[in-house]
Amino acid sequence: MSATVSAKRRTNVTIDSDVLDAARELGLNVSAISEAALAESVREARARAWAAENREAISQRRAWVDRNGMPLARWQVWTPE
Repeated sequence: MSATVSAKRRTNVTIDSDVLDAARELGLNVSAISEAALAESVREARARAWAAENREAISQRRAWVDRNGMPLARWQVWTPE
């Protein structure tokens, strides 16, 4: 298994002083938590952008399935309730 190492850059952020103090008192890694939260926000924003960009194709696919049924449905072993 290969690990991808990405470059890190310093940045300045403004955080409520009480929240920052509490995080430090609890020994929380503010940088790691901030990076994880930002990465999740980026994933969500990209997913929303993809859905918006592909809205028409998704709509057309749903309409096709409504008209024709699910492809390979007759071979499906499990059926949703």
